[in-house]
Amino acid sequence: MEPTDTLELLAPDYGKFDTIWRHPLPFVLWPVGSKSLLAHWMDEAVRRNVSKVVIYAPDRPAEIRRHLEGGNYWSKTVEIVPISEERASAPKAIRLDGLPGSPPKVPIDSAESLLRRWLDFQAQWLEARHSQEVTIDMEKVPQGWLGPGAIVHPNAELRPPYWIGARTIIGAKCRIGPMAIIHPGCLLDTRVEVERAVILPDTYLGRNTRLHEAAAQGRVLIDIKRACRVEIPESFILGSRHLAENKPSFFARLSALVCWLTLAPLALLWPGQSWEERTCLSGREAMPLFTGKKGPLLLRRWPWMKALMVGKLRWLGPLPRTTTQVEALPEDLAERIAEHLPGVFSWADSQGCHGPEHEDEWIHAAFQLLHDDGSVNRILARKIVGLALTVPPSPS
Repeated sequence: MEPTDTLELLAPDYGKFDTIWRHPLPFVLWPVGSKSLLAHWMDEAVRRNVSKVVIYAPDRPAEIRRHLEGGNYWSKTVEIVPISEERASAPKAIRLDGLPGSPPKVPIDSAESLLRRWLDFQAQWLEARHSQEVTIDMEKVPQGWLGPGAIVHPNAELRPPYWIGARTIIGAKCRIGPMAIIHPGCLLDTRVEVERAVILPDTYLGRNTRLHEAAAQGRVLIDIKRACRVEIPESFILGSRHLAENKPSFFARLSALVCWLTLAPLALLWPGQSWEERTCLSGREAMPLFTGKKGPLLLRRWPWMKALMVGKLRWLGPLPRTTTQVEALPEDLAERIAEHLPGVFSWADSQGCHGPEHEDEWIHAAFQLLHDDGSVNRILARKIVGLALTVPPSPS
């Protein structure tokens, strides 16, 4: 059958109710299971065999257009129509207040109902998967779904229904489900409980934490049951998986201890040495750092060895920054900086920029973070002796 119909959709403007999560995307792009709410409706367009989809968007139409052009297109002609208010949409447009096939729902009228509606979508999606074909990127296991590369400890308890994304690691004695959705790249430590809750991608949950009617994203906890948002400053409780995995190894800490002990006399007695203290960020936590103004880099940064020993620095990484210096960065780079531990030596050092105050240093920091496959750090590791002995110009 040749597709001839047009499917008209209305993306509701719930931005005014998003006062708790404060999501950067409009409601129709919030994740429901393995993809966005809008993606489920684009699948519905395929099932209906329509030739065109028209989306009326009063809330951030540019984000919706970017989402569809980023590989979520479904080989359909899609038209995004920006409108100033919902009543300007076509009379027959389907309001995206639910998943395809679900009964019409009363429009959302509060911040709490917005979050509860979103959590209900997750439960509906999980329940529907019992009667659906398993998608190509997932492996069906008894009464649940595991993504490729996911690892579940033998002592963990899985209570259906649940969905665990690719490359996620579930630790010992965890209890997952019922109604648990854990997105790709997450890391759950020992004795974590997740029930009727959602964990967004690349999130770390520390041991003995419990999520119930909640969502976790990085260091942000959305308590849907109590309708509140909590930002967790302690990265050992909740945070980015990248930050949790970037902690220095035992060997790195031991080598820092050796350097701190052996270099102490030389660093303290270096001619004309003076020290400057700054409060810098390690991930999202503040740490005081003393930096010398004379001698090679290793001696100037000798006090940094203590921060490395306690796991707040790595040998290689972007240079430490103050809060003000982080806030001055482009937003996407500032977020990446917050999710990585700073380093004693950086790619910027190899390019002659030895502090965040240098006008070009942030470009080198961005380059280092974009190559998170370790390629840049492997180059730096081969140069680390030269970097340690580099004598930059003393500040005036």
